[in-house]
Amino acid sequence: MEDDHGNLVIEDDPFPLLGGSGEASKVDGALVSILLRRQKTSLGTRALTSRQEIHPDEFERTGELLSWLATKVGDSHRRHDGSVHLGWTRFCEEHRPELLVVRDSAVTWPS
Repeated sequence: MEDDHGNLVIEDDPFPLLGGSGEASKVDGALVSILLRRQKTSLGTRALTSRQEIHPDEFERTGELLSWLATKVGDSHRRHDGSVHLGWTRFCEEHRPELLVVRDSAVTWPS
């Protein structure tokens, strides 16, 4: 990645973006993620369920991951316009979730 001055910075402190677990701090409930290989398909597909608190500072990195995941979905999950609906998202102050969509290799975050 690049710093504010355009210099290349190598970050050697990896952490799983969707790796939170335990009690949520901003919303009620629990943080969890699980990735399973589906046993009943010959395509080697996977099922991902994740409930996380993502800080807006992490939207770009998380968006890159979600965009990559969207390239792995089967045609049955791709909409007529090429978008992929990955689930739901909401800000902690909001009561209603909004659809989480990847379109043209980019996540549409709620505003």
